[in-house]
Amino acid sequence: MKKPIFLILIGIGVVLLVVGVAFVVPWFGRMMEEMDQFHTRQAEHRRELRASANEPLDEEQEQLLSQLLEVSNEMETSQSPSDLEAILSSELYLTYLKTQVGQDYASFSDYVDAMPTEDMKTVALSRIEAVLGTDKSDEELQIWQNHYFVVREWGTTVEDPLDNMKELNELQQTHLIEPLMEDNPEDLSSKILQIGMSSMFMTDDNKVFQEIWRDRLETHGEQEGMLRCAIASPGEFALMRSFFANMNAFQTWILTRPEPEN
Repeated sequence: MKKPIFLILIGIGVVLLVVGVAFVVPWFGRMMEEMDQFHTRQAEHRRELRASANEPLDEEQEQLLSQLLEVSNEMETSQSPSDLEAILSSELYLTYLKTQVGQDYASFSDYVDAMPTEDMKTVALSRIEAVLGTDKSDEELQIWQNHYFVVREWGTTVEDPLDNMKELNELQQTHLIEPLMEDNPEDLSSKILQIGMSSMFMTDDNKVFQEIWRDRLETHGEQEGMLRCAIASPGEFALMRSFFANMNAFQTWILTRPEPEN
């Protein structure tokens, strides 16, 4: 190769390297900054969610609990989780439920079947915006909201989403990436980091309630503990119940402890 051509190729290589560094380094820096912001918002969301979910029952709620335990005795129900829905379908609890969610339900099962209700959809949107930011159109938020509930349900079947990447990728592709591409394909590249990390906070919401509810069951006994959970967080309790075939399976999940890390 002649020397001038060789020098030209070297020059082109240097230019490409400089240009590449000029673009890649700022991009990498922005990505790391966005990751830090995500982890900060996720940690704050978890603290606030845990604090809210862990609030003790107030005087009125404690009175309702005592009344529901009396209902249980009058109905001569057993300590079986399957009998809990009968207690939660009593007029006492359904009246309390109306004060909390502003809507009448004929039974607790009807409330479970209605999940996710408009109230819980609003809760989901507030959590999505708190962790992933508010820079989303109404159409985008609808897609993220649908994905949120899909991941929440899937999260009850796995201990760590990162150990089930094939299933997670399929969920993201079907319920998030493809709908986002249809809505605004040009903007998808800016959402890649959010897409990749979204499952962390969504499944983390499950873990927050599972840990607190398990502690209540272990502290107060299974029936009273489940009643305390249903009184303290009626919407979240019914949503999580809707992910399971019956109350027995739901209670078993609550009481399941994570396997110790090696």
